[in-house]
Amino acid sequence: MAYDANLVLRGKYGTTPAYVDLVTGDAAPTTVLSVTDAGVASGINSSGNSVVDLGPIGTGVLGLDCVVILHDTPTTYKDTCDIVIQDSEHLTDGWQNLLSFPRLYCYMREVIVTATTAFIGTDIGLVFTATTSGDTGIIREFSRNLLVVGGTGKCWVEMQDAGDTYATNGVAVACTTGTGRGTIVAVGRVIQTPLIMVRRFSTPKRYIRCSNTVSTTGNYGDVDILVTGSQHSHVNNLYH
Repeated sequence: MAYDANLVLRGKYGTTPAYVDLVTGDAAPTTVLSVTDAGVASGINSSGNSVVDLGPIGTGVLGLDCVVILHDTPTTYKDTCDIVIQDSEHLTDGWQNLLSFPRLYCYMREVIVTATTAFIGTDIGLVFTATTSGDTGIIREFSRNLLVVGGTGKCWVEMQDAGDTYATNGVAVACTTGTGRGTIVAVGRVIQTPLIMVRRFSTPKRYIRCSNTVSTTGNYGDVDILVTGSQHSHVNNLYH
């Protein structure tokens, strides 16, 4: 395995290894992961999470990589998932957010638009209405090209139901109650939920854990959250 066995924040645990689905109400842990020589793990809470003890100096100056691996695809519209890594000097208290991963959305569409009225930052989070086809997703990000009239760029839209496909070329779109207006010049395509995400971090604190927030009724299935420094310790490193 490419990851250090004792640096698993979430994964398969138990004498018969199994995942606990990442769902609504996921509870952050306050007990340290312990793995026996036989591979049996303890210190995992009922949500499948555990604390990693980094030792008295934390990560050290080189830091570590946190790797999230999603094995399943969520299937409920409007579901979101926020994965945050926290650190603390104490197991039961003092936890603070150390790093966060991009929010995961269940169903997303990428739509290419030419602006007829310039978009502005506050359009993000508003309903993105296609005037004749009736699509009403939520705009989550857009290209800076759309900040000027005549610019052509991408809009990333969170689908609210199966009808939010933005599949009709030439249709006018508008940020409802907002400013941006445009015309679809390339119909919507599916944006896949990421399968792997990586973030690098360092901390002087002893303990780290994941703190996950899944929207109501959400289920992101089997998820590994791992920490590793192995890729930065090359066996042929001449500077040993």
